[in-house]
Amino acid sequence: LMLRRWTLERVLRSPSRVTWTKPTVQTNRLLRCFHHRASNPRKSIIAQHHRNHPRPRTLTTAAIPTILVPPVIFVGLLVSLWAWKCFWIIALQNKLLYLSWLPPFSRSDEIASYETECRPVQWEKKQIRSLDGTKLAVCEGHIPHRGQSQRTTKARKQSVVICYFQGNSGSTPLRLPLLSQFLRAVTASSQQSLSNVDYTIAALSYRGYWTSSGRATESGIKLDTQAFLDWVSETYSAPDTDLEIILWGHSLGSAVASDAVSTYLSRHKVDHASKPRNSSSAQITGLIMEAPTSNIKDMLISLYPQKWLPYRYLWPFSWNNWCNATALERLAVLRDQNKHQMSTEATSSTSSVPPILIVSAEKDEVIPPYVAGQLEDKANSLGLDIERKDVLGAMHTEAPMKMEGRNAMVDFIKIVSSTGKNVQ
Repeated sequence: LMLRRWTLERVLRSPSRVTWTKPTVQTNRLLRCFHHRASNPRKSIIAQHHRNHPRPRTLTTAAIPTILVPPVIFVGLLVSLWAWKCFWIIALQNKLLYLSWLPPFSRSDEIASYETECRPVQWEKKQIRSLDGTKLAVCEGHIPHRGQSQRTTKARKQSVVICYFQGNSGSTPLRLPLLSQFLRAVTASSQQSLSNVDYTIAALSYRGYWTSSGRATESGIKLDTQAFLDWVSETYSAPDTDLEIILWGHSLGSAVASDAVSTYLSRHKVDHASKPRNSSSAQITGLIMEAPTSNIKDMLISLYPQKWLPYRYLWPFSWNNWCNATALERLAVLRDQNKHQMSTEATSSTSSVPPILIVSAEKDEVIPPYVAGQLEDKANSLGLDIERKDVLGAMHTEAPMKMEGRNAMVDFIKIVSSTGKNVQ
């Protein structure tokens, strides 16, 4: 059939060169067949539609030069992997930020496992409730008195409770040896200065950490801190006792502690008018920020310093907004409000802004070294009472272990606890 069609086309194209002969029967049939096909209106319409609307070329490797196929596939897989990891970083950011499961089996730790390393400090586990009813665990540590106190019965007692807010990983029992070492140091310093002060450390386990129930979230942890401070105020307050609270936060816990201070002071300022004059309230006299973080953005940059990695640019998608700078601004606003009210009415000392100590580690492998300087500059610009101590040779968790850092923290606690009425 193809041969016949070709022959017919040659004849029709070159009539002068080919001798015309009488069409045969087969030629007539072939012409009628072609005429019938050409006169089919449906096929002509379809052909015209295809000419006016050409079909787009499909995305296949056939459309790409052969030499470019391997690099295109490699780049596509790499971009897909990045996009996939970025998606899961955003979706699972609570699991990646609040590492309550790291190290493994940390949630099953027991206080008894660290009892030998903590002596003579005695630790006890307490159960409290958050503001939304979530069960929380608190480790309470103190050094028991071996002999009778020498102070007179008429003298008022002074009790200082150090509220500890841990970082984002591990459990509270894992930190008890460090806290015990610090409590021994501050107690020994108090005895040398002949000041009868009872020091206690209370360490909060956020929801989702250790034996606390629930899941760790920013909003939930904020509720936990306020319930924790209320519990400390109610538990350690007594008619014959001057209670002072000092907050100590490490790493992410520094942002938790600074937010807890500003929120607690705001709550107390609002509720002060409705409370009776003789109601007992705890006074926050100091804030220690050990290896502090600035915000989530700086944390991502410190974890992923390479600019070509996309993970450091995911901070706009974070719903965890812990920020020390914002908490400092809130403290400055409270300070200004207190000064404004001093001329019209008596301002409660429990709503005063406490002094701040920043303890930074020189060889911190997690937090960039410039963060402490930024926070110090921010506090100075706001007019807050702030000190800074750089501990030489210390890594992220070693500042209280070094003699230089431990002495700076002990001296700060002694100063603010003896001059607690002079806070801003």
